[in-house]
Amino acid sequence: MTMKRIITMLIHNRNVLVSSLMMLIVTGCEEFIRIDPPKTEITAETVFTSDAAAQSAIRGIYSLMMTNQSFTKGELERYTGLSSDELLVYSSNNEQQQFYFPSLLATNNILYSTFWSEAYKYILNANAMLEGLQRSFGLSPIMRQQLEGEAKFIRAFAHFYLANLFGDIPYVTTTDYRVNASASRLPLENVYEFIREDLKQAYELMVEDFSFSANERTQPNKWAAMALQSRVCLYTGDWEKAEQLTTQLIDNGSLFSLEDDLNKVFLKESKEAIWQLKPVVAGTNTFQGQLFILTTVPANSLGRVSLSPDVIGMFESDDERSDAWIGTFTNGSDNYYYAHKYKIDYSAVLTEYNTVLRLAEQYLIRAEARAHLNNMEGAKADINAIRSRAGLAGTDADDLTSLLTAIAHERQAEFFAEWGHRWLDLKRTNRVNEVLTLVKPDWQPTDVLYPIPQSERLVNPNLTQNEGY
Repeated sequence: MTMKRIITMLIHNRNVLVSSLMMLIVTGCEEFIRIDPPKTEITAETVFTSDAAAQSAIRGIYSLMMTNQSFTKGELERYTGLSSDELLVYSSNNEQQQFYFPSLLATNNILYSTFWSEAYKYILNANAMLEGLQRSFGLSPIMRQQLEGEAKFIRAFAHFYLANLFGDIPYVTTTDYRVNASASRLPLENVYEFIREDLKQAYELMVEDFSFSANERTQPNKWAAMALQSRVCLYTGDWEKAEQLTTQLIDNGSLFSLEDDLNKVFLKESKEAIWQLKPVVAGTNTFQGQLFILTTVPANSLGRVSLSPDVIGMFESDDERSDAWIGTFTNGSDNYYYAHKYKIDYSAVLTEYNTVLRLAEQYLIRAEARAHLNNMEGAKADINAIRSRAGLAGTDADDLTSLLTAIAHERQAEFFAEWGHRWLDLKRTNRVNEVLTLVKPDWQPTDVLYPIPQSERLVNPNLTQNEGY
């Protein structure tokens, strides 16, 4: 069977929790193993006979994240940016417009193909990896532990975004299609419990350095698990644990530090990076660069988006992030502003990697945790570490309310057009209705969650629908 035919089969099979059992388990950038239902077996002789082969398998999942049209390849920034107040839409594509106005339908194919399907594909690959590791006897103990940790990290990571986009979701821990095909949605608090347990185990299993990724930051290690777990603590209000985890990361100056030069933050060798995804498509760096950089008016561009006036207007006059991270395209009469964190749109020379987790987030997580723990001076110090890097004076906030406002502002300025932070922050802090009612006339409170794809509900009656759809 040709690769083209296999891919066509995957595209046409709409039930990801079933069809992903026939998907491709990645064993390298180009080599795949087909898994046929109902038996889901990874051939140990092909994948797990050596450390090198098993390492290739896990790397293949990261390659998938940077190959397909996926939320991990810039699409999260695009569509949550449209859903929030970050981006303006110019596309005539109705399904893209639905994210902006908002007028999402459960039949929107972007929801399925870019978010739901891709996330569960990575989850099922991770589960297949875990099951294969249990059957394998050809690996060194340290490789087995590292790969088990990475697989659990991937599973937690994908479920985190599914939960924050769709709310209650199935937490899938097997490749058994009979189980997955009828999986029910779990309450969000239970999903977070599973995520935290996966991240805890991932932390215990993985190494502390970047030796498994040739000293690049393209495979998660203990610190990546810790960084994502600190974010989960932020989202669930576990302030003491959040402060503990972020402090360990921030204090690890031998591996991580804030880049003094804002133009170096998203380079592949950035010391601020905790986990990055390496581009694998020839002739390209990151999709964020391709998507956001404007060389013509947005209506004629690939992404057909630009930064909204709300983003441009939020920056203080001397904030260096505005100059470093915002670009301008002028067509003679109008100015269009775009996210310019990534400077390369197309180039065969790799200089930028897709930065998923970085140290600046840990400072602002700790600031928020410290504010809630009544450590106002500590919270101010963390805010000011980010402000100082941006060329700004320290904050004058000194109580819980003003500090939380200051943190929200810094998060908006630091993480605009980056991994959906703005959309998720508005929701987790219960400000989404207040903010978006002012900029979206059709806004309804039920728009805070995306609808469960209708194609999934047709094949799995246990998947209920979110309110309002």
